[in-house]
Amino acid sequence: MRPLQRVLVAIVTAVLTLLAVTGCGGDDAPSTEGAALPKDFPTAQVPLVDGTVLTADGETSEWQVTVQVRADAGDPFTTAVDELVEAGYAESSRTETDREKSVLLSKEVDGKTYWVTVGLSAASSTAASTVMYSVTLT
Repeated sequence: MRPLQRVLVAIVTAVLTLLAVTGCGGDDAPSTEGAALPKDFPTAQVPLVDGTVLTADGETSEWQVTVQVRADAGDPFTTAVDELVEAGYAESSRTETDREKSVLLSKEVDGKTYWVTVGLSAASSTAASTVMYSVTLT
């Protein structure tokens, strides 16, 4: 695994652990109206799963976004990964345990590479799921 991949997997793991400890994503409906994405977030290159944006941070070449998806929306993790693959991303690595999942994907655009790590917090079928995105442009 390349150093960048290790760093991204470590970041997603830390975020997943923090969310599991604080209980984020345990409500049946989104708890906020939604946060705004950073002005320079690459929305044209990084499709996000449908849901309420809970947090959005970053600028220039690194962004973190957390989206809460209703529990009855199916499998938001698979949907998020599938949407990225449909947008031209290739899966680089995958980590799955009983409590968390993450996938690192990449896509080259105009000589630059978008690295997107998608992570999912532990959630039961009756609770909303929280999907985390960590995006790096190199």
